[in-house]
Amino acid sequence: MGLSIKRAETERKARAVAERMGVSLTEAIDIALDRTWKELTADEGAAERARRREALFAYLRTLPPGNGKSLQEIDDEMYGEGGEPI
Repeated sequence: MGLSIKRAETERKARAVAERMGVSLTEAIDIALDRTWKELTADEGAAERARRREALFAYLRTLPPGNGKSLQEIDDEMYGEGGEPI
């Protein structure tokens, strides 16, 4: 496959980046495109995580309330003084 860069300045930048990175021109372009793609799609991932988080919170709101005990009180009921299960 071929790619034709029609701007001399763009080609100069690509070659300079490749040289600085110590990789081929193709590899430098591939890395740059990967980074750009990740930036462009980062918001999509954030939106999906927010949607899933809200679904979890909605589910949690449907659960009955707890008994009001602290984690320490629960631990005390479950384990003896030496840390052994009761």
